Amino acid sequence: MEKVVCHVCLSESNENDNKVYLKSICRGEEVYVCTSCIPQVIHGSGDVVKTKAEVEEIVKNR
Repeated sequence: MEKVVCHVCLSESNENDNKVYLKSICRGEEVYVCTSCIPQVIHGSGDVVKTKAEVEEIVKNR
């Protein structure tokens, strides 16, 4: 299975088998959000969702 990264908290699917990741669209871009971060998106705004480029850069530099 493909590894996915939450575009809010940056958790990776290979780190925790119990997290669920939902695929969504934000600003026209496909993103993943883990269920722990869904309330931030629902009750806050899409501003907390990082772009695919931001996530790739952060994960690459870990």
